Amino acid sequence: MLDDVRQGRDHRKQWLRPDIKKALFVHWETDEGFWHQRLTNRTNRASARSSKYTGSSTTFMKTRVRLSKSLDRKTTLAETFKYIHTLKENKETY
Repeated sequence: MLDDVRQGRDHRKQWLRPDIKKALFVHWETDEGFWHQRLTNRTNRASARSSKYTGSSTTFMKTRVRLSKSLDRKTTLAETFKYIHTLKENKETY
């Protein structure tokens, strides 16, 4: 919601008083700490390692069943956890 206001897409958002909105715009444009944090967050989101969870929206137990079928044996909880929390491209944990 605040992202819409910050990006200037607030034509349908009437919940924020104009004086507060102007103060927020000034803060977002002039505050060095906010600006640095914003750039850091943008860099982190664009990073290849930004999303560390590789299990998608599948539940832990469904992933365990799928992994057990692919290995043709029953997997342990530790194996499933390691499988979910391992980067797929280079098999490193994080």
